[in-house]
Amino acid sequence: MHKLILAAAFTASFAISIGVTPASADPQMLGIVQTVSAVPLHCSNGECGAELTSICLQEERVRPMPGQAYFPHDPNTVGLTGIRRDGSRIAILVEDVLKFSSARGYSSVRVSLSKDVLRQYDVASVELSIDEGLTLIPETGPAVNADSLTEGDIELGAGRLRQTATVIVDQEGDKADASQVLARMIDNLPRHGRANFETRSEIWSTTGVPVAQSLSTRGSYRARLAYNGCYRKTRFGDQTLRECLGLAHDDLIQDLNDDYWEAVKTGT
Repeated sequence: MHKLILAAAFTASFAISIGVTPASADPQMLGIVQTVSAVPLHCSNGECGAELTSICLQEERVRPMPGQAYFPHDPNTVGLTGIRRDGSRIAILVEDVLKFSSARGYSSVRVSLSKDVLRQYDVASVELSIDEGLTLIPETGPAVNADSLTEGDIELGAGRLRQTATVIVDQEGDKADASQVLARMIDNLPRHGRANFETRSEIWSTTGVPVAQSLSTRGSYRARLAYNGCYRKTRFGDQTLRECLGLAHDDLIQDLNDDYWEAVKTGT
């Protein structure tokens, strides 16, 4: 509740003005939750990528379809590091190489780059970090209509709305923490097909635990419960462990997004 009270300081002055409009041509702007540790990009089939936890900043706009392209409003909030074989590190310009796209609606974004970047910079691997306040703007076609994002929409979304989301979501410290653990486990599971028994059994100890150690106890506990439930649920049937963890991740973020939307509407 204290999160919502803090959010009122940001939202009270403009909550009434934004209102609710019909689904718009341009999809929702998204906020990427600040990462608590470096996120490694996993490479396969000529591409390196990872999933990032995201939230919807504009409830009244249309939900993004999977694959909807985005670009960062402030690229300086994204850090991209190349790691050479000798362990040395170099910074890589984000604008030159990174691509952002919706993975599952507004709750998850896939960030990726071509594997050619590793050869270009002579690095063995890459990792990224997200600072507080990253906002993504949807890439749209050249056509402009009454429902297109305006400069005012973008200024509001990347400004006061994103500040409110930071208080309610990024700094929440429970569900947001759990979502980051789940995202890292999702990255380490096959994007297509089922994981083998060893991978399924060890994913918590090899991936979940190292990330959870730097997060809240309750967040780590929530992530472990989600993993245990998904492990049992996906022993048989068509659903994969990755798919189940994705649903668990999105449920956590939906709760936070609901809190944010309510704060924006009412300023309470």
